[in-house]
Amino acid sequence: MAASRADARSRLLSELAGSPARKGYGIAYDLLRNRAEAEEAVQEALARACESIGDLRDPAAAPGWFLRIVTTMCLRNLRRRRLRRALLGWLPGQSEADAAPKEEQQPDDIAERMHAAPAEPPVQELAAREQLGALFQHLDKLSVQQRTALVLRYGHDHSVSEIADMLGVELATAKTHLVRGLAKLRDLMEEHR
Repeated sequence: MAASRADARSRLLSELAGSPARKGYGIAYDLLRNRAEAEEAVQEALARACESIGDLRDPAAAPGWFLRIVTTMCLRNLRRRRLRRALLGWLPGQSEADAAPKEEQQPDDIAERMHAAPAEPPVQELAAREQLGALFQHLDKLSVQQRTALVLRYGHDHSVSEIADMLGVELATAKTHLVRGLAKLRDLMEEHR
């Protein structure tokens, strides 16, 4: 019986390392916009899933459960990043740019291409990239929860109930993050024009 349980656990972990891990990387990269940090978040999520997979009662829920772990890793990382920026901003001679990893200042080309839209004429493509860059800059100004909710909803097409589950909040709270995040993002984009 223990051998069959170990086999089932092994199969489930192998399954998580496939499509759910790729989806998790997409979410992590869109939230963190840093290839190394996104890969680290997915690896940490896989390690945590491995540690606690015995607690999972419904194997069919494993992909969603795993994506929640990835989202939690990203939220933790974003909070640390903001704290680090705030602390470095208080030190004399330091700026927020000094706190940002080099890869974050120059987004990873491969991951950017994975998320890129089909090629457009150069002038339109340049304008679209400028708008996307402005959008990501404005997303950074939102709260971590608002940013995460918007990326999961509009970047990865998750339902509001899935977002609530991934954030570990009530459905109404997830809706509030989406509504307030969208309103603030619209205001920031209007100011940018």
